[in-house]
Amino acid sequence: MTLFDLAKKNIQGNFRNYSIYFVSMFFNVAIFYIFASLQYHEDVHEAISSSQNMRSVFMAATFILILFASIFMYAMNQFFTRKRKKEVGLYALLGLSKKTIGRMLFYENLLIGIAVLAAGIAAGSFLSKLFTMALMRLLEIDVDVGMTLSVPALLSTVIVFMAIIFMTSFQAYRLIYRYQLIELFRAEQKGEEEPRASKLAAVAAVLCLAVSYWFGFRPFLNNAEIALNFSVMASGMIAGTFLLFSSLLIWLLTYVRQNKRFYYKGMNLIIASHLLHRLKGNARTLSIITLLSAVVLCAFSFGFSAYYAYEKTARMIAPFSYMYIAQDEAFNEKVDAIIESDFSHPVIERIELPIVHLKGEASSEQILSKRDKAAEPDPLKVIAASEYNRAAAVLKLEQLQLKEDGHAIAVRPMYTDYSEDDYIGEKITLELPEGQISLTFAGMTAGRIINWHYPDIMIVVSDNVFQQISEQRPPHHYVGYIAANQKTAKETADALAVIATEESKLSSFYTEYRLGIEDAAFNVFILGFLGMIFLMATGSILYFKQLTEAVSSMSGYDILQKIGVSKREIRSVIVKQNALIFLLPLVIGLCHYIVLFQWLKKLFGGLGGISLALPILICVFVFIVIYMIYYAMTVNSIHKLVFGETARMLHLTAAAAVLIGVVIMIGLLSWVEPAANNEERSGGEMIRLEFPEPTGPYVAGVTELHLVDGSRRDPWVKDEQRELMISIWYPASESSGQPAPYMRPGAAEYYDEHVIPTIGLDAGRIDLAGIVTHAWLHAPVARTEEGWPVIFYSPGGSIPRNFGTFHALELASRGYIVVAVDHTHEAAVVEFPDGRVLTDALPTLNAETLLKMMDVRVDDVRFVLNQLFEMKNGNFPDHADQALLESLSEAIDLEKIGIFGHSAGGATAAQAMHEDARIDAGIDMDGSMGYLPDHLLPVALEGLDRPFMLMNSGYNDEGEVDSHLTALDRNFFWNQSTGWKMDVSMPNGAHFTFTDYQLLLPQLSKKQSLSRQVMHHSIGTVDADHALAAQRDYITAFFDHHLKGIPQPLLESPESPYDEVIIVE
Repeated sequence: MTLFDLAKKNIQGNFRNYSIYFVSMFFNVAIFYIFASLQYHEDVHEAISSSQNMRSVFMAATFILILFASIFMYAMNQFFTRKRKKEVGLYALLGLSKKTIGRMLFYENLLIGIAVLAAGIAAGSFLSKLFTMALMRLLEIDVDVGMTLSVPALLSTVIVFMAIIFMTSFQAYRLIYRYQLIELFRAEQKGEEEPRASKLAAVAAVLCLAVSYWFGFRPFLNNAEIALNFSVMASGMIAGTFLLFSSLLIWLLTYVRQNKRFYYKGMNLIIASHLLHRLKGNARTLSIITLLSAVVLCAFSFGFSAYYAYEKTARMIAPFSYMYIAQDEAFNEKVDAIIESDFSHPVIERIELPIVHLKGEASSEQILSKRDKAAEPDPLKVIAASEYNRAAAVLKLEQLQLKEDGHAIAVRPMYTDYSEDDYIGEKITLELPEGQISLTFAGMTAGRIINWHYPDIMIVVSDNVFQQISEQRPPHHYVGYIAANQKTAKETADALAVIATEESKLSSFYTEYRLGIEDAAFNVFILGFLGMIFLMATGSILYFKQLTEAVSSMSGYDILQKIGVSKREIRSVIVKQNALIFLLPLVIGLCHYIVLFQWLKKLFGGLGGISLALPILICVFVFIVIYMIYYAMTVNSIHKLVFGETARMLHLTAAAAVLIGVVIMIGLLSWVEPAANNEERSGGEMIRLEFPEPTGPYVAGVTELHLVDGSRRDPWVKDEQRELMISIWYPASESSGQPAPYMRPGAAEYYDEHVIPTIGLDAGRIDLAGIVTHAWLHAPVARTEEGWPVIFYSPGGSIPRNFGTFHALELASRGYIVVAVDHTHEAAVVEFPDGRVLTDALPTLNAETLLKMMDVRVDDVRFVLNQLFEMKNGNFPDHADQALLESLSEAIDLEKIGIFGHSAGGATAAQAMHEDARIDAGIDMDGSMGYLPDHLLPVALEGLDRPFMLMNSGYNDEGEVDSHLTALDRNFFWNQSTGWKMDVSMPNGAHFTFTDYQLLLPQLSKKQSLSRQVMHHSIGTVDADHALAAQRDYITAFFDHHLKGIPQPLLESPESPYDEVIIVE
């Protein structure tokens, strides 16, 4: 008989013990293959390519799966090799050499591994179609998924698991060479000493968990508090859990033994003694199981809750499929015609609601803030109770009851977690032409009846009060439609976007729903996958641990039977003892889970204030059911081990498992049937965008340079030199006949595929490279005796330099040379002349990363400035048109240097001036000067002695206009700066108001349906044309004054001619 024959015979003889090992490995292989096949599936790959977050999650999940499979299979193999120590000792006693025994065990594990690998891949191939269809269904993508064998998935699965199998197979050699013969025979006779209870450690367990839970529920306001809360919560939870199982439970069991009446009742003596005897070995295992249970439940429920909340949130943002404020008859008829002509999405219901817009004052800033009042002249929306209830009936919402005319009910604003307690008793005063009406809030409702637009303040009043109001102020008429299959109404939503006006507030459910649905769906799928893996680990670890203890306790069970203890009583011991082992981690894990989930909810803003009771209950129920199936399997395996027969519980467990499997399979098969959707997501003509012509007297020319800093290694990517792409915009004497592209084709393609979908638009529709800029590539440089001052532009974090084109173009037309710098590996995408496309490679953003980023950016700017001086001295970098570079070097005036930037680029402008005295003046457009609140940049702490202008947008969390008066970093900077300074704020703008987004997004919204959330969060509610004109005038005036010495009355006036601008002194 060969060693292979002996190995096969051993597998057959130990098949009962190997079965659960085989099944667990089988599921590992099958799940990994399914996951790999999804990763390599063409449709999935196309879906995840549009999201950097999706790709990162996929990569992280793959790593976790490999790590888990390695640890799990190693631990399970260790269990079986230890269990067979006596058998190995017998082989040695019969004369087999250690090498021969080791090879036999190696072959044994290898044969099992290969069999499992083949079976797992076969099952994975069969199930991969189902899971691919499920993912496509979650992503709302209608594709025909076929049954295929993925070769890349097959190869990766074979490579990964063969490596793991070989690793675990070699583990047998350690068993042979590590122990002496006598130790192998006595392996099962070794017991553990009864652990002693430590009162100090038991008290420490309670304290650690109490502190952990307190920090878990403790509110936080900034990143530092988030980090503190999480670190204390996590460390306290881990330490407290280990101390609980190693000390607190021992102390409690010791206390139980002192209660003689309970201790000697029935089989309690046997159960308590056994637990105490084995608790030392179980403490670490139970702690890991408890923490794993909490993590699994968080993964399951948070992923599912986020997806559930996302769809609910979309329905709250846009309760109607389409809604607009009625305008003139022609506009209304056009909207109605577009909607009614969509036969794929027939109108189910149409409703018209009279709503009055008013000014007002509230007794609480939370109810009606300064920011709300500044956003619109009439920020309050008032509706009659009967009209609200009419809409609520259509939307199947709860009806409201207003008993008194002096009362009002608030409709909860989106993105808040306000409760009735925040409103009841508060007052609101409505301002009318003939006086005021004061109302007291009697409650709040979460039922929203109009599509969201900012400001989002709505109250319900009695019909009598509304009659009084409408007699003085005519109502606006909101027209809403409910259409069938609204999730797929892309074509109609796009058609409506073309005719929409700002006054109509026209919006659609489809637009809001598509915004980020891929991320939400993908995350729930991945978290569900990983949650299932960890759940299997939890059950398997407990199963094998209890089976190991049962094997070592066999002699004890024999003694109990010999002294007359009945099978029923022994069965009771097995059931109760394992129930405690399974239930303790479950109950404590559920407590941990509640704390962790509450912390996650706060971290992610309460998930829109949506009630998550249903998804949480579903996830907890599924977890407990699967967990208890493992418990039943454990009890039955031990029962069979002790009595040599299967308990009736096994039949019930098998039936329950089969039933659950059938229900899940039927549910999946019916659910993955694709919804009727014949519309192409990326169909239609290419959208072309255009810049306005610059207002200066000069034609704008532009060229690009590829610069390599031989003195620096790239700080973000190993083994690469620091290389940069810059654009040089300049006054040209005439056009070159060659229009300048907005972006290089490779960069445009990447941005279109990876960034555009994050704002809810389909890739492949926008011609980014072809945006008309009114600039000319390599145009001849305009001559001037004085030379043109140079201004550097540094874009915001992850923003390519191209999105500062509006300002660069305008300044070039006004007689400046503008140098826009891409900060490589920090910008979302940079394309080099050789066609290489480099993308973002920044680590997780924290204080260390941001401060390093600032150092790198300043070094980039100073390096480029040095290169300009080199060009002035006749040393030119490689360029297709050397004559153009010579002309630029002659025209540039390096005695007059300015810098401006947006966001991180604004901070770069300030810090570069602080470190380089050659720069004469600068502008920070909405950039924070440090990692707040504790890591300010040196320029914020020390200020500047040269001219600098702050440009801010929006409001802070307290509703105050963002400025040096309200921002810590800019307040320090302002007080320390001794040079000329000015603070210009645009309260109704937003962070990207100072980029080309302010120009491009309004154009996009008129050509394709674009979420109002995106518009609001990106560029605010400020009028686009006025915002651009104000920026153009203030930026040009600043540099004209400080670089050219031209007086600028605009900078001297304490009041701005633009209503959108506030001068903060």
